[in-house]
Amino acid sequence: MEGTPQPPQSQPPGGPKPAPGPKQGQPGGPQKPPQPAAGKPPSVNPHERIDGLRSWLAQVERRLGLRTYIGAALVVLALAAGGAGVFLALRTEQDAATEADVENLREELTGVEQTAVEAAQQDVEAVNETLTDLENQISRLENEQGSLSDELSVAQDDIQDLRDQIADLETDGGTGAGAP
Repeated sequence: MEGTPQPPQSQPPGGPKPAPGPKQGQPGGPQKPPQPAAGKPPSVNPHERIDGLRSWLAQVERRLGLRTYIGAALVVLALAAGGAGVFLALRTEQDAATEADVENLREELTGVEQTAVEAAQQDVEAVNETLTDLENQISRLENEQGSLSDELSVAQDDIQDLRDQIADLETDGGTGAGAP
């Protein structure tokens, strides 16, 4: 009974599938498998069907195992990230400065600033005193240099007077020494 529609044969997943190509019954295309007689179920080798189901189950088990492994790894990573977040939050809370801490730091900073200003003022006063002492020493040395310069000028004048006197004596003495 070729006109009676047959129920489609169920293929196990992963089982053989017909390749697309020319329609059956055309030359060069796959030949139509022989139809069983009316009322008889198609002859399927049970061993082939069991082997197909086993390979399909093995493939499903591999995929399920891989997904389980990846899921477990993601859960472990999520737990680790959560634990790290909790640790950091607690650590930040412990290390956080309070208003009192900030106020104490401000007071210490103000004290240090005042101490630094006082020390700088003392240093400026000491430098000013040193400069005043140096200016006084320079003035004293300039005065001494002026008096020494005056003494040198007087000494040079005296030397010149003595040379003039010696020259006069030599000229007078030469004429006077020859006359009895």
